Amino acid sequence: MTGNETRRLALAVLATALAVAATVQVASGVAKTGATMGSLTIEAVLAMTSRPGQCPPGSPPAADLCAARRGSGTVRGLGAVSETYTFFVQEGDCDGVFETTVRLEVAGKGELQLAVDRYRGECISSALNLSRAFTITDGSGIYAGASGGGTVSHRATPTSNGSGGTDTWAGTLSVPGLEFDVTPPTLSGTSSKTVRAPKGAKRARVTYDVTANDEVDGVVPALCQPRSGSRFTLGRTRVTCTAADTSGNTRTARFTITVRPRR
Repeated sequence: MTGNETRRLALAVLATALAVAATVQVASGVAKTGATMGSLTIEAVLAMTSRPGQCPPGSPPAADLCAARRGSGTVRGLGAVSETYTFFVQEGDCDGVFETTVRLEVAGKGELQLAVDRYRGECISSALNLSRAFTITDGSGIYAGASGGGTVSHRATPTSNGSGGTDTWAGTLSVPGLEFDVTPPTLSGTSSKTVRAPKGAKRARVTYDVTANDEVDGVVPALCQPRSGSRFTLGRTRVTCTAADTSGNTRTARFTITVRPRR
């Protein structure tokens, strides 16, 4: 092999090595910078009110009834959620319901933007009860880059100033780099106990110490009924304690207080 051939071979080997190295580097870079996609199954029932009014600018030309809708509720994996959107209707023998944009605000965390499709089902005589598809187009705060979709079911009945009912959202939410919190808090101190009432008394004041701790939020309030320090009558009384975190996860525990007469 001549010197020139040797140099050409060396250059070819070097080029191949550089190409492999570049491929590995790109692949490695994607692996390092590519965020894991967190996913949450949405099961949200929001209490909704609907108030008819003037159609805002940009409304569908055929819409002759526009209602400002607002809703709220607690959603597992998200927390306290509020919704706002305009409900566009073309009234007639068969009401038509047009596409709209819904804003879901999660308290203290961010927002989700949803595009809701036009209703394309059978002819309906009332736009108060129907289901349609939605697509999650984006988000803000910790939900930046959100995607997903599903269906929303509107269920409402007339009221004196519009209508009211529920919006039920069911589908999947995906957010890059976000690990959804779906673990409820733990409750401690929920052990049953027996106490003696004062002599001749039919009730006794009973105290207990129930605490709650969450993996993400830390210490959270534990609400019990009857409350610690209440007067319990003779016999057995069930105490129910509940703790909730900021992601809408709830834990409930029950224990028994037994009050016996003092002999």
